[in-house]
Amino acid sequence: MPLADYLPGLHGAHVVVLGTVTGMVLHTTFVASILQHRHLPKQMFSSLQSVQFPPYFALASASTLFLTYSTYSLSHFNKSESVLDSIFKNSNKTDSDAVAIAVMALAATASVANMLVVGPATGRVKRERELFEKAGGSVPIGIRARFGRLHAVSALLNLGVALAVVSNCFWVGNKWGSAGWR
Repeated sequence: MPLADYLPGLHGAHVVVLGTVTGMVLHTTFVASILQHRHLPKQMFSSLQSVQFPPYFALASASTLFLTYSTYSLSHFNKSESVLDSIFKNSNKTDSDAVAIAVMALAATASVANMLVVGPATGRVKRERELFEKAGGSVPIGIRARFGRLHAVSALLNLGVALAVVSNCFWVGNKWGSAGWR
């Protein structure tokens, strides 16, 4: 008996977590960060970002991991084959459930990478940059370039998460709009 049978509220939990993480990611990415960057002094913005993003990445990671599990549990693709086999064997008709699972798994991977690798590396380079700024010297080009690259990678990973959770919203909508979501 699948675990979803023991969790009758899995449908509701999926919707609540999906709504929460979608709102959080879209608001943080496209509203809060832009407003903060425009209206806060550089040091205050940097300080805010350094305390805001670790819990943001942790919540995004936990949410996308749960959504990967719940998308898998609530889907109806042929589970006797792997998700990737289902996607690649049906080249003419890709199984939308398998694609939804793969997209959420990529989002979870991106979130965890931001939380454990890219975010901390960006923070270390930011602190290194701040040492030069506090000393009144110019920041070496190598440090600025490294920070820019890490920040760009983090932003791209975060954009991937945003696209994934929005696509999962459409997947849920299609499930409800079709024969029903069992």
